[in-house]
Order: sequence, then C-alpha cells, then structure tokens
Amino acid sequence: MYNKKEEKRQKEVEVKHRSFTIVLLIAIILAFSSCTTVRVSRLNENKKIDLSGDWNDTDITLVSERLIRSCLKGSWFGAFTKAKKTDPVVIVGRFSNMSSERIDTSIITKRFEAALIESQKVIMVSGGEDREFARDERMSHHIYANPSTAKEIAMETGADFMLFGSVKTVTDTQGSRTVRTYYVSAELVDLETTRIVWLDETTIKKEISRSAYTW
Repeated sequence: MYNKKEEKRQKEVEVKHRSFTIVLLIAIILAFSSCTTVRVSRLNENKKIDLSGDWNDTDITLVSERLIRSCLKGSWFGAFTKAKKTDPVVIVGRFSNMSSERIDTSIITKRFEAALIESQKVIMVSGGEDREFARDERMSHHIYANPSTAKEIAMETGADFMLFGSVKTVTDTQGSRTVRTYYVSAELVDLETTRIVWLDETTIKKEISRSAYTW
C-alpha cells in the first residue's frame, strides 16, 4: 500500500517537473525571439562586400568588365567590317553554369548585351526567351492588330555572330582554409561557318578562412 502511494507521488512529481521544464523552455525561446531585431541598411552599389566567399555581385562586375573589354578589342570586328562594309549583327546566347554553386548567369548575359549596344560597334538582336516573346507578339498582330500597323513575319534581322560562355569552379580545401577559383569563359562564333572568331577566359580566385570556433 505504501509502495503504491509512494510510486504515485513520484509520478506526480515527475509530471510536474516535465511541465515546469517545458514552460521554462518556451519562456526562454519567447524571450530570445522578442529580443531579435532586424536591421536593413542601404549600401552604395559600388561597395565591395564579401560575406560567405561565394559568387557575388563584385565577381559579376569584374568578369563582365574584363571579358567585354577583351571582346570589343578583338580583331574579329575589324576583319568583319573590312570584308562586309557593315556593322556585325550579334546575338548573345546562354552562359552555362557548370560550377559547384547556384549562379544566375543571366546577369552576365545582360551585362554583355548592354555593353555591346552601348559600344555602338555592333547591331544587337534579341535571343532566348525575349525573342520568343517578341515572336508571339508579332504573331498576335495578325489576329488583333490593324493590318496597316501589323508587323510582317519572316523579317527578322539574322545574326552574324553568337556569343556564349560558361562559369566553372575548382575548390581546394585544407582544414579551415578553402581556395576557390572561378573560371569564366566567353566565345564568339561565326554562325555561317561556326568558326570561333574570339575566345577569352578570366579567373577570380578567393581564399576563404573560417574560424574553428563560433559563438
């Protein structure tokens, strides 16, 4: 009889102890969450910031500027204008992400398009999804638009050259140190002959050190 009462009393104590522990944990979590603050600061777009060591906007700017400068200085432009007596028509294709990271290479593509247009050396034509949207719009003209304003089919400007490239990475890690190298290449291909008339590659190398202890 005594053992049963003692056992019941111990169980009640254990239940109360567990309940108290759960309440205490909830109170601690709520206390920490209520102390959490979020700060947002507007930064200068040209300020270089590296937090994780991963691919970032600084890397995009560096590789884009280097490759664009090299492309516009290439001998292909002079050779084409001398032979054809006209500015070359260029379409920018895809930059493939073949790296170990998730990289939006469409930003590099748009940087190239903007720089080539701004150079006033080439005629740019739309490619990829943008071109498909333009084609769909043109087709809709023949259904919905006034015939006098509808744009003709099969009147696109054909490109002389297509530019495309890739991003690759090589990573070397020892302990808390990592060296990550990005290889970004671009090439310009003559669409009639498939000859590569320009090719260049630029690299970004980073050393990333992580503390063995975090608090």
